[in-house]
Amino acid sequence: MSTIQSLFRQSNPYEQFVVQLVELESQTKYRLELQKETQSEQKKALGDVTKSISSFISKLDEFQNPANKMFQELTTSSSDEDVVRVNSASGIDRTSNFNIDVERIAKRDTQLSQVVTGANTDLAAFGNGSIDITIGGKTETITVDTQKDDGTGTMVDKTNEEIMDSFAEAFKVAFENEAQASVFSTNGTDVQLSLASFETGTANKIEISGATGVLAEISSGLTRLTPETELDARFTVDGVTFERSSNTVDDAIEGLDFTLLKGGNSNATMSVQKDLEASKGNIQEFIDTYNEMNRVIRSRTFIDGETGNKGPLQGVRSIRNLMVNMRLAGIQPDGGAAAGTIDSFSDFGITFENNGAMKIDDEDKLMEALNERPDEIAALFNSETSAVGQMKTMAESYTKSGGMLSAVENGIDQKIDRLDRRIASEERYLQDYEERQREQFNKLQQIIANGEQQFQSVMNFRMNQGY
Repeated sequence: MSTIQSLFRQSNPYEQFVVQLVELESQTKYRLELQKETQSEQKKALGDVTKSISSFISKLDEFQNPANKMFQELTTSSSDEDVVRVNSASGIDRTSNFNIDVERIAKRDTQLSQVVTGANTDLAAFGNGSIDITIGGKTETITVDTQKDDGTGTMVDKTNEEIMDSFAEAFKVAFENEAQASVFSTNGTDVQLSLASFETGTANKIEISGATGVLAEISSGLTRLTPETELDARFTVDGVTFERSSNTVDDAIEGLDFTLLKGGNSNATMSVQKDLEASKGNIQEFIDTYNEMNRVIRSRTFIDGETGNKGPLQGVRSIRNLMVNMRLAGIQPDGGAAAGTIDSFSDFGITFENNGAMKIDDEDKLMEALNERPDEIAALFNSETSAVGQMKTMAESYTKSGGMLSAVENGIDQKIDRLDRRIASEERYLQDYEERQREQFNKLQQIIANGEQQFQSVMNFRMNQGY
């Protein structure tokens, strides 16, 4: 009897059973979620594959652009870097040597005033002044007052240093980007004004006109550190004489950009030579991009016969076969190439490993081809019938709109969409199922409670009757 009473007095004994029943009933939902996770992994893997193939296509586009000259890289040098520095030779497509003789380099126009005693006021006697200054086609008018308020309302003459400072400040405001003005204390008592253009050459010289008053006095004493006729650079290249306002020259020799560094009839040779290492580096970049595509696709489509492990896209045969087909194309000669010309990767030292990776197998053969037959390598990369052309066609058939990868992705998206709907349906079913189970156990609990109440009534009756 006590066992029955103990059972009746349990509080909400049904809840744990409801949880367990719902967990058992959730197995279908869990299987669907696992299937969705698998599809999501496939979609991510497909994105990785798409990215690697697109990178391969982009690299081929870069190689097929004739302006890039990927197999005809050039390097520049100067026989004397103290005389001339070669900046670039982007417009030159052949090896070249240029002999340069630099008579003088271009210089900034620097003008100095007469030295005056800074504390004196003799400049003020010339009165307020104005001046027109032109630098590099820009003209400004500068005015300077020679008196100032001493703070009591009385006008007094400015010192020579104050007048020069006023001129320098006005000059800097007017020609902030073209030139600078400074007032130097030469020995503690004397001062001197300096005007200096930022850019070199006569095109940027400081021209003064229309000076009046104190500025006429100051400007009349200005002297150039470099004569006006010698502000431009003067140099000779292979017997042809040039003058330029800038020391950086890009229009003397078509395609060549260089900077003059030392004059005094200094000599040097500017050279443009083949950069075989850079061209080889470009080939290696192509190989690396191809190998990355090969690695990504193989890692997403592999299957281990011993362990059973496999990549998320192992079941997608079309993707799995891409690298097989590319490798087959890669070992075929170009049927459209002229006889005796480079028509395959192997002709310039490129082969394939067993895992499909591309490599430089014969570096000497590659360097010889880059040195002697770069045009033929370029032709191979641009031929639609060559290994490169076939590889690109295959790759583009996968990545184009409506292509192979797009079709696979659409299929995965449809599966994920169906799984989402089924999971949502299962969640609604489980919610209803849980409510039904809880309702049934609530009813059972009510029956137990009613039974316990009836039992207590019987026991009370028996006690009242003396049983």
